[in-house]
Amino acid sequence: MTDLSSTLSAIDALAYEGISILGRLKVLLDQELEALKSREIDLIHSINLEKQGVLSQFDQNNRSRAEHLIQTGLPVSKDGLDSLIAQTQNKALIIQFTSHWNDLETILKATMDANQRNEQVLMRNSHNLDKLLSVLRGQKPSNSLYTAKGAKGNYTGQSHIGKA
Repeated sequence: MTDLSSTLSAIDALAYEGISILGRLKVLLDQELEALKSREIDLIHSINLEKQGVLSQFDQNNRSRAEHLIQTGLPVSKDGLDSLIAQTQNKALIIQFTSHWNDLETILKATMDANQRNEQVLMRNSHNLDKLLSVLRGQKPSNSLYTAKGAKGNYTGQSHIGKA
């Protein structure tokens, strides 16, 4: 196996590992969605700790792939991968790598979409909670402005419902 084939083979193995890592992250994001819907704070916290570990693994996986490209003298980009593929003679390895890389891109997109979905649910829940607290405090939502630190502040007195 030539040096470039061994580099592509190593990156292929890391891409395959990345698929597995992102698969675990996607499962955690789906679990997080259910925990957000049911508002299970302890479960949300536990899932977040697990997500941090999985994200660290994926970061290390990305760094390892980048190191292989750098050692070969290629840029850490799609162009670098394309150049590596073009210079590799092993056609079976190229087909395998292309398949794994496409799978990695697909699961990455699905994971990013799931993360965005969870973020939207979290923001919606936060907004609803802010509205509820505002009503309980007797504040009108339009009376909330942002402080110098970026936090919400109330700049008017309480309304009559808040005084009751």
